[in-house]
Amino acid sequence: MTAAPTGAVIPMMMAVTGKHMAANQEGEKNMAKKIVQTAGRDALGDFAPDFARYNDDILFGEVWSRNDVLSLHDRSLITISALVASGIIDSSLKYHIQTAKANGVTKAEMVEAITQLGFYAGWPKAWGAFRMAKEVYEAK
Repeated sequence: MTAAPTGAVIPMMMAVTGKHMAANQEGEKNMAKKIVQTAGRDALGDFAPDFARYNDDILFGEVWSRNDVLSLHDRSLITISALVASGIIDSSLKYHIQTAKANGVTKAEMVEAITQLGFYAGWPKAWGAFRMAKEVYEAK
């Protein structure tokens, strides 16, 4: 479980499903891992139920679950890049950095991605992202 941007706890489970299957670069078949997310319902279910459902069922349940096409590793790097470029250097970025680490993004890859973002998205944004990445990757 990981802390959500609102401080709520997000259970994020992955279960293998045969729904999607694609060949990887070596020609082997990849099975998609179904992402089950409840953060939307946990944080906003009573207040904004449709938004919560879009977050949990569509963004995570459908888009992030297409990881047989684009890996969770790569989706994490793309998401972090979009957040940093948009200036979102808050707990939602930290959550996605934690998720990236869990999805196999190494410290070296994270450092390299944020360094490049510094040139394209802005140096102060990269500094903010580095503070969070350092905290996540140095945590035991």
